[in-house]
Amino acid sequence: MDSDKTRILVSSEWFPPAFKAGGPIRSVYNLILAMKSDGGNPDLEFFVLAGAYDLGEEEKMEGLDEGVWSHLKGVSGVQVRYENRLNWRKSNWKNVFEEVKPDVLYLNSLFSLAFTLRPLQIARAKGVKTVLAPRGMLGAGALEIKPLKKFVFLSLARNLDFFRGVEFHASTEEEVREVNMHVPGKKVFVARNFSDPTLQPLPTTNPSGSVNLLCLGRVHPIKNLLFAVEILSKMNLKGKKVSVNIVGPSEDKKYLDSLLQLSNTGLEVTYSGAVSHQGLREVFKNTHYLLMPTMHENYGHAIIESWGFGRPVLLSDNTPWRDLQEKGLGYCTPLNPALWEEVFKEILLVSEPDLKGMSAKCNARYQELVFDPEIRKANSAIFTST
Repeated sequence: MDSDKTRILVSSEWFPPAFKAGGPIRSVYNLILAMKSDGGNPDLEFFVLAGAYDLGEEEKMEGLDEGVWSHLKGVSGVQVRYENRLNWRKSNWKNVFEEVKPDVLYLNSLFSLAFTLRPLQIARAKGVKTVLAPRGMLGAGALEIKPLKKFVFLSLARNLDFFRGVEFHASTEEEVREVNMHVPGKKVFVARNFSDPTLQPLPTTNPSGSVNLLCLGRVHPIKNLLFAVEILSKMNLKGKKVSVNIVGPSEDKKYLDSLLQLSNTGLEVTYSGAVSHQGLREVFKNTHYLLMPTMHENYGHAIIESWGFGRPVLLSDNTPWRDLQEKGLGYCTPLNPALWEEVFKEILLVSEPDLKGMSAKCNARYQELVFDPEIRKANSAIFTST
């Protein structure tokens, strides 16, 4: 695998066709696509080592060429290798390093023995530059999930300096602060994530009879859907019908059941299961707004995708996105029930012409974000800076 290009070994437990892990998959996949497309960096060559399973699955994904390097379809300069769990051993990682001879190791996770700590140990022994993307895992909301385990890990990481010599990739200034708080003294690159550049706006549907809300992502308490749906279930909807469609892998059956039980005469809560990235256009077709009252979101690929399809968003203030109402992109609201009730009252009154105007603004914002040359430049620097 000798080459004059900068060789980057990407360690990611999940990679397409996996999709159930959500944002981290899209983040690394879109980053690679952006670097290898026009306006990217042709001097970079990527080798992705990924697990052969989707999130929470025991069976391997179908149609994979397991244990061999395969070219990523339609993209030059990218090879992917999927491994079953038996080959997540340190000895296999050593073989991979010998084959690829990487100049850079890029880690797409923080709390992983097989896909973070093992390749990191080998990279350090070989003097390979290592960059780690926490993917929001150091956010306050994320750390509240299995907090003791994560507290112990981060304490050991600081005391034993697990991450000595590691550089970090933060996608927002807030994530820079999170890295500095939990893993102080490290070099941090700030480069915003990329979204899928291929999305096209959908026609808007008339909201006069019903307002259709989409919840897209993992069904998990950190997404805080229960907060918003409970408010809707107690509201006087003034004769309007509100539909809440939950789309994504269910990681907590009791939590999902508690959401579905909130359906009443004016509110319909449904669960459509997980969909692949290719199925998103159909999911958004009858949607008026994306609903995301999250407790923490490092970036929010679903937000940008919603704008790409021309759909405004209803967000908490726990994402990087602000001033949405002023820009006609939706709402950013603190997690206060009274404030959210006011937002819901407002969207029940939005007319079709107003919704079409918001749709155009949403897609214009998507275009700005996806094709920003400064974002490409900042991401390229992650791999080329010394």
